[in-house]
Amino acid sequence: MTSFTVKTFHKSIINHALAGHPIEPRCPHTRECGGCAFQDRAYADQVAAKAAVLRELYAASGIVLTEMTVVPSPDPFGYRTRMDYVATKGRFGLRARGRFNYIVELTTCHLLPPPAFTAAQHVWQRAVTLGIPDYDIRSHTGCLRYIVVRRNPNDELLLAAVTTAQCEEQTMAELATTALSQPGVIGFHWLINDTLTDVSFGERRRHWGAAELAMRIGDITCFIGPNTFFQNNIYLAPRLIRDAVAAAVPEPALRVADLYGGVGAIGLHLAPHADRVDCVETVAESVDFAARNALANGVTNFNPICADTLAYLQAQPTGSLSVVVADPPRTGLGPQVCNELLRIAPQRIIYISCNPLTQVADIRLLQAGYRVLNVRGYDMFPHTPHVETMAVLERA
Repeated sequence: MTSFTVKTFHKSIINHALAGHPIEPRCPHTRECGGCAFQDRAYADQVAAKAAVLRELYAASGIVLTEMTVVPSPDPFGYRTRMDYVATKGRFGLRARGRFNYIVELTTCHLLPPPAFTAAQHVWQRAVTLGIPDYDIRSHTGCLRYIVVRRNPNDELLLAAVTTAQCEEQTMAELATTALSQPGVIGFHWLINDTLTDVSFGERRRHWGAAELAMRIGDITCFIGPNTFFQNNIYLAPRLIRDAVAAAVPEPALRVADLYGGVGAIGLHLAPHADRVDCVETVAESVDFAARNALANGVTNFNPICADTLAYLQAQPTGSLSVVVADPPRTGLGPQVCNELLRIAPQRIIYISCNPLTQVADIRLLQAGYRVLNVRGYDMFPHTPHVETMAVLERA
């Protein structure tokens, strides 16, 4: 069994990357800022580092692969569909790597196109002039916690301010006016996070302009809100979804389950190849978006289900699912879900993961009934030690 932990896995990728060819980074904070770890290394070396460490991980876990490749991002800069900028202690930027309470103040950020970063920065600057106090994570005082940017392939922007409940609506309306005056901004949300938990999500209090953002991926348009999950590499997400659909349906499938399906981005692409697609998601807001997205795209054989994945699977008879596509959170599927998949025994499982360590642990369990056809990496987060993987498993 592998001895990797998340920390040693990431450190190994960083060390491999830093052994590569040095280049002049675009950002002077590349080693310090939590947004990037090695902008100062050639991008080809970054991708090679991730492939090398993934090979080590799977080999150490006893999973035999014929090859391991990592698909590079078509552009390693300006790739993100979402950025969460921290506002605290009079600074606007990102948390330092390994120093959660220290903020690296940014005057530019190359993970978004320059106009998108500038729009967020101007909103923060306006908040300062309006006298909206930054939130202090140690003392739990203040108001403004995050400025969030959502961005689509057309470079339209949905911005959000995450605050405590102290802010006044009139002040936030003035902040919204500034946001909507920025190039590309079509909507502005006011989100409330009045808890001690430091997250960049919150209860919707009010919005100005557009409430949602249309994300065009391949032949499908998915509407998303300020809180909903979506793949975070604007250039590579279409390739990942296309590969998942190709792997899932080499021939027409009967019934497909899209587990942890979010707003339906993968499931809606699967629908033309299936009699029925169940899109299973626990977050009610995402399920509502999935239903709307099906309607907007004219997809009638798509069934959004608000349910826990394990509970959904426990209700399915053995042999009832032809194909399962799963894109779980970092915690992975877990033993109970894996056992239910073994019982139901779909012909093929497509397992997309943002945490290869939990994916490896799950695959070891699934090998009781499945063989691994291939695993491929996707560099969804250039300049960082994070890597997405997609494993294709077929019933043995």
